[in-house]
Amino acid sequence: MTCDAHASSLSFSYNFSPRETALLAHFFREKQEDIPEGLADFAYTVEKAMYSSMSINDAEKFYS
Repeated sequence: MTCDAHASSLSFSYNFSPRETALLAHFFREKQEDIPEGLADFAYTVEKAMYSSMSINDAEKFYS
């Protein structure tokens, strides 16, 4: 069977803490060239969540 055949059985829900979200955002930013295509939407969602909770000045500091 392919990975797609198991996709529905591999789904789960998880509530990330603010610290986990920040760590993921840093990780995805540092490794953006290496993010597999299948994680691109997830990485985008993490980044969007971070940006929506920060001012522009905070975001600049966070990602520098």
